[in-house]
Amino acid sequence: MENSNKTGYKLTKSLEDYMRAIYILSKRSKVVRVKNIAEMLKVKPSSVTFALRKLSEIGLIEYEKHGYVDLTEEGLKIASKLSKRYRSIEYFLESILGLPRKIAEIDACNMEHHLHDETIDRIRLFVKFVEENPKRVKLIGEFLKYYEKNLDE
Repeated sequence: MENSNKTGYKLTKSLEDYMRAIYILSKRSKVVRVKNIAEMLKVKPSSVTFALRKLSEIGLIEYEKHGYVDLTEEGLKIASKLSKRYRSIEYFLESILGLPRKIAEIDACNMEHHLHDETIDRIRLFVKFVEENPKRVKLIGEFLKYYEKNLDE
């Protein structure tokens, strides 16, 4: 995925994770703090502070030491897109392929950084197609049976 801001800075996988975490936390609460981000990403507060400085420098967040974290308008746009990518992949892995939630979360986090936008769009539309198909429950059930039967191949 090409996530660069107006300055042309391409976000690293790590910075994308911070952006998505800020986005999710801002949806849950009016204020986002370093502590909340550190807990969510299971990293040290000093790592969060370092990442926040970088995101602030490139204009994606507003942050002052010991203050709250806010996404800028451009940051919100990028974080929203990242979150949608992640949710599309996670839902596909869990609801269509039948993976356990924990595995789906881990894989979605890894995949979101490497898949092309067109691939994500196809996954999203495939999920929508399956969801709108009245035979979806049977189709998914049949796939899971097929998977179990062919697991050792």
